[in-house]
Amino acid sequence: MVVNSSLFECKVIHNRLSPKKHAFSYGLFTFCIDLDEVEELDKKYIWFGNQKWNLFSFFPSDHFQYGDDSDFKNGIISYAKENGCAEEITKVILVTHLRILGYTFNPVCFYFLYNRENLPVCTLIEVHNTFGEMKPFVALNQNGDYRFYLKTTKHFYVSPFFELDTEFEFRLNPPSDKLKIHIDDYKDGEKVFLSTYIGNKKPLTNWNLIYYFLKYPLLTLKVISLIHWQAMLLYLKKIPFIKKIENPELQKGVYLGKNS
Repeated sequence: MVVNSSLFECKVIHNRLSPKKHAFSYGLFTFCIDLDEVEELDKKYIWFGNQKWNLFSFFPSDHFQYGDDSDFKNGIISYAKENGCAEEITKVILVTHLRILGYTFNPVCFYFLYNRENLPVCTLIEVHNTFGEMKPFVALNQNGDYRFYLKTTKHFYVSPFFELDTEFEFRLNPPSDKLKIHIDDYKDGEKVFLSTYIGNKKPLTNWNLIYYFLKYPLLTLKVISLIHWQAMLLYLKKIPFIKKIENPELQKGVYLGKNS
């Protein structure tokens, strides 16, 4: 019986503050998958496929894989433990887009790791770029209204309109009835970009899979299209453009996706 996996209907808000203002928002839906339930989801739902083509498909190769490729969940746990998560982990929840009709692009995915008492003890944030690269960040600290907090230098080429030494500030709560995530950017101590990812939990059912596919058609294709559309608008606003080949020494801790 599936008890943990679900959907979230969300709104994403981006707000650039400097050097020129630029803001946009859009609606989407995302999956919240208990990694122990993936095979069961494949059996239970007509439109869900585990490592095979379907309307929605889950492939570990679309994500950060650490250590033995055959044990995706334990790879995530091992990386988190090597980066400061000291507790024994029994459950991993992944918030992500799945492949839709065989295609996906995830700007960022979120793993929430739970101990034996079913308490969230750390999170792994998996940031992707359009070059098939990804970089994991582990957040442990509590900060105010947010369960997890991390502020760290990117050292990753995410956007051609931000320097590689820009800082990420992650503020995250584990998914419950709500999804509440903020990722902001700082440059020289000044906040230059705000992003908000908020949503409401929806049951994972065959009907809802069809409903959200029709409400947000070809969503993953829309995500990558919006990235390039917004990049063009920033370019037309004459925001300074940084090429991928510049400052390779500042691109640290980057992993190449298995499908790249």
